[in-house]
Amino acid sequence: MEYFFYSTIYLSYFFLLAALMTGILKYSYLKKYEKGYVFYLIYTFFIEATVLVFTEYLQKQQTSFVYPFYIGGIFCILSFIYLKKLTTSKIWLIILLALGIIYLIVHRFTDLFNHDYIKVISNIIIFCLAGLSLLQELRKTKSDNRFLWVDAFIFLYYSVSAFIFVLHSKLGNMELNSAYTIWGMNNILTCVLYFTFIYTFLKLKK
Repeated sequence: MEYFFYSTIYLSYFFLLAALMTGILKYSYLKKYEKGYVFYLIYTFFIEATVLVFTEYLQKQQTSFVYPFYIGGIFCILSFIYLKKLTTSKIWLIILLALGIIYLIVHRFTDLFNHDYIKVISNIIIFCLAGLSLLQELRKTKSDNRFLWVDAFIFLYYSVSAFIFVLHSKLGNMELNSAYTIWGMNNILTCVLYFTFIYTFLKLKK
Protein backbone atom coordinates (compact mmCIF):
# COMPACT_ATOMS: atom_id res chain seq x y z
CA MET A 1 0.00 0.00 0.00
CA GLU A 2 3.00 2.30 0.37
CA TYR A 3 3.51 2.07 -3.40
CA PHE A 4 -0.20 2.88 -3.94
CA PHE A 5 0.07 5.96 -1.70
CA TYR A 6 3.18 7.38 -3.37
CA SER A 7 1.89 6.58 -6.87
CA THR A 8 -1.33 8.46 -6.24
CA ILE A 9 0.38 11.45 -4.66
CA TYR A 10 2.71 11.90 -7.64
CA LEU A 11 -0.23 11.39 -9.98
CA SER A 12 -2.03 14.20 -8.14
CA TYR A 13 1.02 16.44 -8.68
CA PHE A 14 0.83 15.72 -12.41
CA PHE A 15 -2.88 16.58 -12.62
CA LEU A 16 -2.35 19.72 -10.51
CA LEU A 17 0.38 20.94 -12.86
CA ALA A 18 -1.74 20.10 -15.92
CA ALA A 19 -4.76 21.92 -14.44
CA LEU A 20 -2.61 24.94 -13.58
CA MET A 21 -1.09 25.17 -17.07
CA THR A 22 -4.50 24.75 -18.72
CA GLY A 23 -5.98 27.44 -16.46
CA ILE A 24 -3.17 29.87 -17.32
CA LEU A 25 -3.66 29.23 -21.05
CA LYS A 26 -7.41 29.86 -20.71
CA TYR A 27 -7.05 32.77 -18.27
CA SER A 28 -8.27 35.37 -20.78
CA TYR A 29 -11.50 33.35 -21.24
CA LEU A 30 -12.42 33.69 -17.57
CA LYS A 31 -14.91 36.05 -16.00
CA LYS A 32 -13.75 38.19 -13.10
CA TYR A 33 -14.76 35.89 -10.22
CA GLU A 34 -13.76 32.75 -12.20
CA LYS A 35 -10.12 33.87 -12.11
CA GLY A 36 -10.15 32.89 -8.44
CA TYR A 37 -10.06 29.23 -9.51
CA VAL A 38 -6.69 29.81 -11.21
CA PHE A 39 -5.36 31.54 -8.09
CA TYR A 40 -6.54 28.50 -6.11
CA LEU A 41 -4.50 26.20 -8.37
CA ILE A 42 -1.45 28.52 -8.29
CA TYR A 43 -1.52 28.69 -4.50
CA THR A 44 -2.03 24.93 -4.13
CA PHE A 45 0.83 24.26 -6.55
CA PHE A 46 3.11 26.61 -4.61
CA ILE A 47 2.33 24.83 -1.33
CA GLU A 48 2.77 21.34 -2.80
CA ALA A 49 6.01 22.35 -4.54
CA THR A 50 7.38 23.77 -1.29
CA VAL A 51 6.66 20.54 0.59
CA LEU A 52 8.14 18.44 -2.25
CA VAL A 53 11.36 20.47 -2.38
CA PHE A 54 11.84 20.32 1.39
CA THR A 55 11.16 16.58 1.67
CA GLU A 56 12.70 15.20 -1.53
CA TYR A 57 15.59 17.57 -2.24
CA LEU A 58 16.50 19.15 1.10
CA GLN A 59 15.81 15.91 3.00
CA LYS A 60 13.76 17.72 5.65
CA GLN A 61 11.36 15.50 7.58
CA GLN A 62 9.51 18.37 9.25
CA THR A 63 7.38 20.59 6.97
CA SER A 64 4.64 21.45 9.46
CA PHE A 65 5.46 25.16 9.07
CA VAL A 66 3.78 25.02 5.64
CA TYR A 67 0.54 23.54 6.99
CA PRO A 68 -1.03 26.73 8.44
CA PHE A 69 -0.34 28.62 5.21
CA TYR A 70 -2.08 25.83 3.28
CA ILE A 71 -5.13 25.93 5.55
CA GLY A 72 -5.44 29.72 5.80
CA GLY A 73 -4.64 30.48 2.16
CA ILE A 74 -7.00 27.92 0.62
CA PHE A 75 -9.74 28.97 3.04
CA CYS A 76 -9.41 32.64 2.00
CA ILE A 77 -9.36 31.91 -1.74
CA LEU A 78 -12.33 29.51 -1.82
CA SER A 79 -14.36 31.61 0.63
CA PHE A 80 -13.84 34.62 -1.65
CA ILE A 81 -14.98 32.66 -4.73
CA TYR A 82 -18.16 31.30 -3.18
CA LEU A 83 -19.19 34.42 -1.31
CA LYS A 84 -18.89 36.29 -4.61
CA LYS A 85 -21.02 33.65 -6.31
CA LEU A 86 -23.64 33.79 -3.55
CA THR A 87 -23.70 37.60 -3.79
CA THR A 88 -23.88 37.82 -0.01
CA SER A 89 -23.31 40.93 2.06
CA LYS A 90 -19.72 42.17 1.95
CA ILE A 91 -19.56 41.87 5.74
CA TRP A 92 -19.45 38.04 5.44
CA LEU A 93 -16.63 38.28 2.93
CA ILE A 94 -14.70 40.56 5.28
CA ILE A 95 -15.35 38.31 8.30
CA LEU A 96 -14.26 35.05 6.63
CA LEU A 97 -11.22 36.57 4.95
CA ALA A 98 -10.25 38.22 8.26
CA LEU A 99 -10.52 34.85 10.04
CA GLY A 100 -8.17 33.25 7.53
CA ILE A 101 -5.65 36.10 7.76
CA ILE A 102 -5.84 36.25 11.59
CA TYR A 103 -5.16 32.51 11.75
CA LEU A 104 -2.09 32.91 9.53
CA ILE A 105 -0.75 35.68 11.76
CA VAL A 106 -1.63 34.31 15.20
CA HIS A 107 -0.22 30.81 14.63
CA ARG A 108 3.25 32.41 14.48
CA PHE A 109 2.98 33.50 18.11
CA THR A 110 1.33 30.52 19.77
CA ASP A 111 1.24 26.73 19.56
CA LEU A 112 -2.20 26.50 21.14
CA PHE A 113 -3.83 25.73 17.78
CA ASN A 114 -4.60 22.16 16.83
CA HIS A 115 -4.15 22.59 13.10
CA ASP A 116 -6.07 19.40 12.30
CA TYR A 117 -9.14 20.82 14.05
CA ILE A 118 -8.71 24.14 12.24
CA LYS A 119 -8.44 22.21 8.96
CA VAL A 120 -11.70 20.38 9.70
CA ILE A 121 -13.50 23.63 10.54
CA SER A 122 -12.21 25.35 7.40
CA ASN A 123 -13.20 22.34 5.25
CA ILE A 124 -16.70 22.35 6.76
CA ILE A 125 -17.11 26.06 5.95
CA ILE A 126 -15.79 25.50 2.41
CA PHE A 127 -18.08 22.59 1.57
CA CYS A 128 -21.05 24.45 3.10
CA LEU A 129 -20.34 27.47 0.88
CA ALA A 130 -19.86 25.21 -2.16
CA GLY A 131 -23.09 23.38 -1.32
CA LEU A 132 -25.04 26.65 -1.03
CA SER A 133 -23.61 27.75 -4.38
CA LEU A 134 -24.74 24.47 -5.97
CA LEU A 135 -28.24 24.83 -4.48
CA GLN A 136 -28.41 28.35 -5.87
CA GLU A 137 -27.59 27.05 -9.34
CA LEU A 138 -30.15 24.23 -9.10
CA ARG A 139 -32.91 26.75 -8.40
CA LYS A 140 -32.19 28.53 -11.67
CA THR A 141 -34.06 27.57 -14.82
CA LYS A 142 -30.79 27.71 -16.73
CA SER A 143 -27.46 27.75 -14.93
CA ASP A 144 -24.82 30.22 -16.08
CA ASN A 145 -22.16 28.62 -13.87
CA ARG A 146 -19.45 27.33 -16.19
CA PHE A 147 -17.65 25.78 -13.21
CA LEU A 148 -20.59 23.74 -11.97
CA TRP A 149 -18.71 20.42 -12.09
CA VAL A 150 -15.70 21.98 -10.38
CA ASP A 151 -17.96 23.27 -7.60
CA ALA A 152 -19.56 19.84 -7.27
CA PHE A 153 -16.19 18.12 -6.84
CA ILE A 154 -14.89 20.81 -4.49
CA PHE A 155 -17.99 20.13 -2.38
CA LEU A 156 -17.29 16.37 -2.52
CA TYR A 157 -13.55 16.63 -1.91
CA TYR A 158 -13.75 18.99 1.07
CA SER A 159 -16.58 17.07 2.71
CA VAL A 160 -14.62 13.78 2.43
CA SER A 161 -11.41 15.54 3.44
CA ALA A 162 -13.07 16.90 6.58
CA PHE A 163 -14.03 13.37 7.55
CA ILE A 164 -10.50 12.10 6.89
CA PHE A 165 -8.97 14.82 9.04
CA VAL A 166 -11.33 13.89 11.87
CA LEU A 167 -9.62 10.49 11.72
CA HIS A 168 -6.19 12.05 11.31
CA SER A 169 -5.33 11.94 15.00
CA LYS A 170 -6.18 8.22 15.03
CA LEU A 171 -4.14 7.28 11.98
CA GLY A 172 -1.02 6.92 14.12
CA ASN A 173 -2.70 4.05 15.96
CA MET A 174 -3.84 2.36 12.79
CA GLU A 175 -2.00 -0.26 10.80
CA LEU A 176 0.36 1.52 8.42
CA ASN A 177 -1.22 -0.07 5.35
CA SER A 178 -4.63 1.21 6.41
CA ALA A 179 -3.26 4.73 6.74
CA TYR A 180 -1.64 4.48 3.29
CA THR A 181 -4.95 3.27 1.84
CA ILE A 182 -6.96 6.15 3.34
CA TRP A 183 -4.54 8.82 2.18
CA GLY A 184 -4.17 7.12 -1.20
CA MET A 185 -7.94 7.31 -1.73
CA ASN A 186 -7.80 10.96 -0.74
CA ASN A 187 -5.10 11.49 -3.39
CA ILE A 188 -7.29 9.82 -6.03
CA LEU A 189 -10.14 12.16 -5.15
CA THR A 190 -7.70 15.05 -5.53
CA CYS A 191 -6.77 13.76 -9.00
CA VAL A 192 -10.44 13.70 -9.98
CA LEU A 193 -10.85 17.28 -8.75
CA TYR A 194 -7.89 18.51 -10.80
CA PHE A 195 -9.09 16.56 -13.85
CA THR A 196 -12.44 18.35 -13.50
CA PHE A 197 -10.56 21.65 -13.65
CA ILE A 198 -8.78 20.56 -16.83
CA TYR A 199 -12.04 19.43 -18.44
CA THR A 200 -13.77 22.69 -17.52
CA PHE A 201 -10.95 24.92 -18.74
CA LEU A 202 -10.73 23.08 -22.08
CA LYS A 203 -14.46 23.59 -22.68
CA LEU A 204 -14.35 27.35 -22.05
CA LYS A 205 -15.24 29.68 -24.87
CA LYS A 206 -15.19 33.46 -24.96
